[in-house]
Amino acid sequence: MTTLTGMTGTNPRDFLAALGLLRILASSQDDARLSFKNNGRFAPEVFGTDAQCLAELVARDAASHAGSQPWRLEYSKSEKRGTKSVADLKPPPSVFRNFMRCAIESWSEGRREQAAYAAAFATDVAVDGKGNTKPTAFHFTAANQQFLDTVERIRGSIDQAWCELALFAGHEERSGPNLRWDPAADRAYALMATDPNDRGTAVSAPLEWLAFRALPLLPVVPRGTRAETTCVRGHRNEMRFHWPLWSTPASLHTVTSLLRVNWWQDRRDLATIGVIAICASEIRRTAQGGFGNFGPAQVTV
Repeated sequence: MTTLTGMTGTNPRDFLAALGLLRILASSQDDARLSFKNNGRFAPEVFGTDAQCLAELVARDAASHAGSQPWRLEYSKSEKRGTKSVADLKPPPSVFRNFMRCAIESWSEGRREQAAYAAAFATDVAVDGKGNTKPTAFHFTAANQQFLDTVERIRGSIDQAWCELALFAGHEERSGPNLRWDPAADRAYALMATDPNDRGTAVSAPLEWLAFRALPLLPVVPRGTRAETTCVRGHRNEMRFHWPLWSTPASLHTVTSLLRVNWWQDRRDLATIGVIAICASEIRRTAQGGFGNFGPAQVTV
């Protein structure tokens, strides 16, 4: 068992990162497990490998996804200055449907990663006010900051030494773009019409990368003509991300089931399955620019 002392389960970004780490571990180790230590910080605990191997594992996973990526959704967008290539989660619906068709074909041939991410990105039934695909509730980028381009910049900056610091020391941010999943990324300049890539942003790239690797555990599902993201309730300006923390070491399959059951409404049996806390974080979106952020978590035990 290894305690990830640089992370806390009550931070939505860190929780997602713990899920992503479990997902990577489970791809090669049947005994991979995840739990949270009830020590006031709810630090994640992973079972299946030692501390030194974890940092190496994260760095190797990031490096192995250079170049062609199964989740890369890229399309052309017409602007006044001409056509530009965009790597984001808000394409025209026809483009996203084609992406899903390709994902299903890959899945039928045994390559499942594209389908897993396609299900996490959006559905083919919901559109935004501009008629584009309505993305996952975890899509916080806007303006010139493209979600998948930001992911790639984060991935490309990772090294093993940074992974070790992020997992075990904490507060290891460096200058660079982020996905705005850390509540600390909610800065005053987000209210202004500026590009957050250009100034003032910091990132813990290993944790943001791991959080991105967790997205397939939180798929988007259609409800009528709307899209709902797993563990997110509400809509428009009243959305909240809810997540459980548990003390019993759980496999990837168990965690996947836990995230998708209706535990936040019926809490009578949570203690019997090892849930020790429930967290909720407001999803805040700016009226100007469309950027999003998680607010600080509220924790009930």
